[in-house]
Amino acid sequence: MYFLEIHNLLIRIFKPLQFMYSQNISKLISRLLIAFGILFINLFLFTYLAQFVCMAVYHINISGFIGAGNFVGAKANEINATRLFFAIYSIGTFVFSSFVLALIFKQKPAEYLGLKSFPKVIYLVSVPVLLLVSLPLLSWLVEINNHLVFPKFLSVLEKQLKIMEDQNNKLYDLMLGMNGYSDLFINIIVMALIPAVGEELFCRGVLLNVVYDYSGKFFRSVVVVAVIFTLFHMQFYKFVPMMVLAVILGLFINWTQSIWASILFHFLNNTTAVLGNFYYQKGFKNLLTDDKAHMPLILIFLSFFLAIGLIIWLNKFSKQSSLITHE
Repeated sequence: MYFLEIHNLLIRIFKPLQFMYSQNISKLISRLLIAFGILFINLFLFTYLAQFVCMAVYHINISGFIGAGNFVGAKANEINATRLFFAIYSIGTFVFSSFVLALIFKQKPAEYLGLKSFPKVIYLVSVPVLLLVSLPLLSWLVEINNHLVFPKFLSVLEKQLKIMEDQNNKLYDLMLGMNGYSDLFINIIVMALIPAVGEELFCRGVLLNVVYDYSGKFFRSVVVVAVIFTLFHMQFYKFVPMMVLAVILGLFINWTQSIWASILFHFLNNTTAVLGNFYYQKGFKNLLTDDKAHMPLILIFLSFFLAIGLIIWLNKFSKQSSLITHE
């Protein structure tokens, strides 16, 4: 009964969207329910597995430690246990779920998830370039997003979202506490590589396929999945820049017909944040990690026009390459 109620609710939500045919809505909702059902099942299973491993390795009740939310004076083994917990949790929830769903929806997971084909070198080169030119703009969007406020009648919701985001930020800050290069290497794996692979496989590998199969409109499908991706992170005060990033990640799927470029972009973006925090803790201040710094206006405009220009060029190049391939 519970899933039937959710099914009917989702149909009412998606029905006004004109880019979907009415006869396909039920199929779309069913596949979304399957996708999120598998995701949440694995979330619970691998959460318990991660708790068990942390107890066995570090003798720490990791759920109690994280739930307490008091990370002041956390010990090294508590920080390492937290990293191990999130590594197992992320792999199981996103990576494992993606392959299970790929098997359910299609018998060739590598093909369905976009792992089989490899993008041209030009796209792989464009990934760090586009990220580099976009960073000032994205940093400015974070700054602007931080000043957004809810209407008064949503003040209770705003307060709750702030509490949730503060808790998440404390947890991230705990994991980002790095004493040396060994901690840096572990964080690049746990906070950059694993989330990049897992989230891209599930969002751009599974969900984008599901939505696009029933909409037929790629960009609109990218936007829908970008909203879901952003909501995953439960960070309202980074919603706008994360939406922009999510749309770019979806566009790379369209340009390359592969998931590797979006994984690389996601990984490099996460790695930039980890490296920025690492060197900031060592006294190297920078505009991207200093909360009190303000991005220069000229740099924001330059970043915007360079990013838009590169996106337009990549879009045209992908269309030309597609025409040449088909000829």
